Amino acid sequence: MSSNDDFFATKKSEAVFKHGILSRYPAVFASKAGMNVRDHRVTFLDGYAGPGRYDDGEPGSPLLLVESARQVESFRSVRGIFVEWNDAHFANLAQVLGEVEWSREPVLFHRSLDDCLPEILDLVKDEALFAFLDPFGPALDFNLIRSGLLSRPKRPPTDVLLHISVSAVARMGGQLRTALAGGKPLTGSSLATAHRLNRFLGGDWWQQDFATVSGQDDGCQATQAALTVADRYRDMLTAGTGFMSMSMPVRPRPDLLPRYVLALFTRHVEGMWCFADALGKAGVEWRHACDAAAWNRGTSPDRPTLFDMDLMAPAGGAAKPVKNKEWTAVIAANILHLATTIGPFRIADRVAEVYGHTLGSAWIPDVRAAVRDLHRQGLIANDGKGERFHYALIRRC
Repeated sequence: MSSNDDFFATKKSEAVFKHGILSRYPAVFASKAGMNVRDHRVTFLDGYAGPGRYDDGEPGSPLLLVESARQVESFRSVRGIFVEWNDAHFANLAQVLGEVEWSREPVLFHRSLDDCLPEILDLVKDEALFAFLDPFGPALDFNLIRSGLLSRPKRPPTDVLLHISVSAVARMGGQLRTALAGGKPLTGSSLATAHRLNRFLGGDWWQQDFATVSGQDDGCQATQAALTVADRYRDMLTAGTGFMSMSMPVRPRPDLLPRYVLALFTRHVEGMWCFADALGKAGVEWRHACDAAAWNRGTSPDRPTLFDMDLMAPAGGAAKPVKNKEWTAVIAANILHLATTIGPFRIADRVAEVYGHTLGSAWIPDVRAAVRDLHRQGLIANDGKGERFHYALIRRC
């Protein structure tokens, strides 16, 4: 069984986070981005769709996008476009999607995304587009994103959610570092690996970030180098495009190294705001999944009570975040620091800095609570009231 096939055998813990985002953010995008589009038309593009459902029956990204479309079907016209080149996966995908109802007929491409993206972009040129790209390893062409998706006109809106495989970049980069250390030209599989990374990352610049990775590295150095590469990669993709980016490293468990980075590319600060909120809610489900997995392995220090298990799998299947005083205190400190160092600012313009290390844990109520706490203390003028409080200027009193 290939690593690709093995992935679809069952939903792994790190996929819980990704699927938590897909269960929330596309519907938010459709609601907001489709508002001023003709006939309120929106397209969800799944560029690496897979079979549609895991072998254990859990929904994959295509079915999660179907459900997101259903959330807004009363006021948005959402179409799904699904791309899958693997024969067996495409057959399963077509069968799965044939069993569900969608207000607009989905479009399926049995080809590679590289091959059909120009056709897709022409097909959706008058529609708001949310693109989800989840390749296995560094399979994407840098120019496919930058010159294709990120070169779309500002209107209709475009958002791209990209899975960046940190583990693949770390493994491949570490292997190439070892090969290059011998001072000989790359040949065979090493040369092919280098070409693959160059194509994905837009050049060989990434090699300098792996220059200090030791051959005896246990994975920590290579992973940190890969995370640094992922940050620069995002900067290179967005430079001159008008897009902003926010990313979240995702781990299989809290005690393990990140396996991938989930990055959103958007032109609107509201996208950053809503994405951070979705990260917080998905983070709750990820932590509950990790806790449940630890208990099943027998490594959890405390056997959960029936009440605890109800919290792990609440009715409706979605964990509910609760306000956390520690997160609120961290966010309040971040807000106060920004207001002191840069002067008046809008939270909407500084979302990642406001959340800080609570990104992926906290959500909008925690930010609002932080603003209100600071206002009650007489430290800032913004009182945290209203749906658009994140657009009001934060000023020191």
